[in-house]
Amino acid sequence: MPNSIFDIEQMSIKRGWMDDTSEKHAYKCFPITQANVVGWSLFCLEDIVFVWDGINDQTPDHMQILNPSDSHAGRGQSSVSLDTGLIFRTDRDVSLWMINPVNYFNEDFETISNVISTSFYDNPLPLAIKAKKANVDTRIKAGTPVATIIPISLTNLNHSVINLVEYSDLKNLRRQASIDYGKAAQEINKSGKFTDWYKKAVNEKNESIGGHEVNTLRLHVTGSIKNGESK
Repeated sequence: MPNSIFDIEQMSIKRGWMDDTSEKHAYKCFPITQANVVGWSLFCLEDIVFVWDGINDQTPDHMQILNPSDSHAGRGQSSVSLDTGLIFRTDRDVSLWMINPVNYFNEDFETISNVISTSFYDNPLPLAIKAKKANVDTRIKAGTPVATIIPISLTNLNHSVINLVEYSDLKNLRRQASIDYGKAAQEINKSGKFTDWYKKAVNEKNESIGGHEVNTLRLHVTGSIKNGESK
C-alpha cells in the first residue's frame, strides 16, 4: 500500500543468539531452523521509539510515543498501536495469524498476537506492541522483525481432535529404539560431529523412516513498499 512505512518478506533463518552459540551449533537443529522461516516478517522502515512509565491501565496517558508519528497508545495497558498501512485479502477459509517473531527473544517489548479474518477485513492489519521495560527509551531499529504473519485455516483446524492412547504393545520396542538411538547419537556427538538424522528422516542405522512435508520452505512477496513508494 503506498506510503506505508511497513514491509514484509519471508522470515530469515538467522538469529543473533544462534550466531553466538559455539560453532553456531544452534543452526544444526533442523526443527529450530525450520521454525525460523515459517511465515512472513513484518518490519518497519523507520525506528519505533517509545517510553512507558510503568503504569498499566486502560488510558493512553502512560505511554510516550516518539516515532512513528501516526502510532497511538489508545489501547492503554502499556501498548503501542501502529498503523501498518498493509491491507491483506485472503479466501474465506484463510485467516492471518500474527505472532511475536519466532525465536526472537527480547527483554524490551513483545508483539501481541492476533488472528484476523482477512477475507472481509478491509482495514490495515493491526499491530500492537507491549512494552516490557519502564522509564527507558525503547527503540526498535528499522528493519527489525516486529511480527511474524502466518496464513492459517481455522476451517481446517476447527473440530480437530488429539487422541491420547496407551500403546502398551509398542512401549518396550519404542523404549529400546530410543535407547539405541541415544547411544548412537552420543557417540557421534562426542566426536564433535552432528547426526542430522532427523533432518534426513533416517534412524541411527541410516534407514529411511519417513519424510518431511517440506525440506526447504520458500515464501514469496510480489512487489514491495520502500520509502513510501509502491514498487
